[in-house]
Amino acid sequence: MEEKTKFGELAAENIKIGDIVAWSKWNLEDLEWKQLLGVVLEVKNTILSNRMVCMTLVMPLKDPKIPVELFTFSLKLVSSVSKNEV
Repeated sequence: MEEKTKFGELAAENIKIGDIVAWSKWNLEDLEWKQLLGVVLEVKNTILSNRMVCMTLVMPLKDPKIPVELFTFSLKLVSSVSKNEV
């Protein structure tokens, strides 16, 4: 049996720890989508509703600075971490 890719795994190929990512959240007060930014802390595969999915732990740049777990496919890469060698 051929192993299928995990839900969101293709999106995770471009996201690394330390990257800055964006996602949207519905604001009930303003009745509009609000774009949020954060730094990737962890990318992992987990089981949700009997299916393996790719999740990303992100630390928001604005308060409250509490890590949030988001579906990896819902994230947009804003700035990628680069390796600078000394």
